[in-house]
Amino acid sequence: MGKVTLKDLAKELGVSTTLVSRVLNAKRKEDGTLDCDIGKETAERVLEAAKRLDYQPSRFAAGLRNGKRFLLGVITPDISNYAFSEAGRYIEELAHDDGYSVMFGSSAECEKRMEEILNVFMSQGVDGIIATPCVGSEKSLRKVVRKNFPVVLINRDLPSLEGVGRVFLDNILSMKMVVDHFYNNGYRKIEMISEKIEVSSLRDREESYADTMRSYGLVPHVYHTDSTQLEEQIPAFVREAHAKGTEALITPRIKLSLGSIRAILNMGLSIPHDMAIFCHDESPAFNTLPPTISYVSQCSDQVGIQAYHMLRKMIKGAPGYKVLIPPKLFFGDSTKKK
Repeated sequence: MGKVTLKDLAKELGVSTTLVSRVLNAKRKEDGTLDCDIGKETAERVLEAAKRLDYQPSRFAAGLRNGKRFLLGVITPDISNYAFSEAGRYIEELAHDDGYSVMFGSSAECEKRMEEILNVFMSQGVDGIIATPCVGSEKSLRKVVRKNFPVVLINRDLPSLEGVGRVFLDNILSMKMVVDHFYNNGYRKIEMISEKIEVSSLRDREESYADTMRSYGLVPHVYHTDSTQLEEQIPAFVREAHAKGTEALITPRIKLSLGSIRAILNMGLSIPHDMAIFCHDESPAFNTLPPTISYVSQCSDQVGIQAYHMLRKMIKGAPGYKVLIPPKLFFGDSTKKK
């Protein structure tokens, strides 16, 4: 026999599907008896048959009754990115323990694609959404919020979007800590290679870097790469930085970090003797490369855990709120004291 249905149970027992449904969906009273108007003997026969035939109730049908689908939606810019995939893994594990399934979508930093994913999630009746917004996605997310879908933003903010929860790494503090570390290790000519993309996390890191440099009486300088020309521009900026005596680089995104490390080594330079580097975002390779690389952890486990618990509260009717995750810095040989 395939999957056992209510009709199969009713046929087995010679009763109606309505009777079987009332027994199986009845709650237990404090004394342990079923809270329904079906006779005790008949109810026990239904429960025994359900156990014997390994009947599994449909969560979809239960969702239709109580207005919940036990389904969540998660959107990331790039599911292959270590930080985003780790957060998704923790969300999925917690969701599974609570009986939820999770749908994943990757926006690829495309506004239209994110809108399409959000429309799919709404059409599937998800109970809530956890999303890393891309540039231009505010309008689509506002539509979702107005339709009373609980939404938690992670990693990036949309400050003017109301009615959502927020879970972010404290990017301002993390970048201050990076510059402090370089300064305390004797570095003064510290520059950043960033990217031309209007996302809050990158903006916060750039501004914090510049503010902290000025607080030490140092001059900040940020190179801005074009997202479509990273392979050409990153090596060019590294060469320019080295030519003018830059001692250390800060890279605020993983693609920039890996490209800059590759460029430094391809130039035959030594890390950190010719050029030190501190990366914001992480890669498993950072702990195994020679030299080991200093980096700011995205704390993806905490982001995923906090976002999931917040979403569950919002599904139950609580308002969203903001959580800032304290940064964790890991110090490798790439930023050794001068």
